[in-house]
Amino acid sequence: MQRKNPIVDEYWKSILDYVTTSMIHKDNALPLARIKRLMKVEQEVSKVANEVPPLFSRITEIFIEELTLRAWQCTEKGKRRILQRGDICSAAKSSDVFDFLIYLMPKGAGIVELNMNSQTKY
Repeated sequence: MQRKNPIVDEYWKSILDYVTTSMIHKDNALPLARIKRLMKVEQEVSKVANEVPPLFSRITEIFIEELTLRAWQCTEKGKRRILQRGDICSAAKSSDVFDFLIYLMPKGAGIVELNMNSQTKY
């Protein structure tokens, strides 16, 4: 159910420009020690190089930003100003990239898909 989305396309162009013109910064929004600890939960991972947690931090930020952007589009389609759980569920359903999240969503999470012609609740 992959649809052309110019806003998301523009977002990815800006991310590509950012990544190609800058280094991974040390000012991360996510705690690096926690990222490193989560990576070491996997038994095969015993050591993690210092440059890996900042990279994972930035990747996680980009993931959250795109999902939020898609969820906000669902909010606007619903003519609302408050992002809701159902918007996140709809955003996860809007792209094959987020398919794995659908299985993590609670049952009855209020997934709403808004088409131009009709409203369908799942």
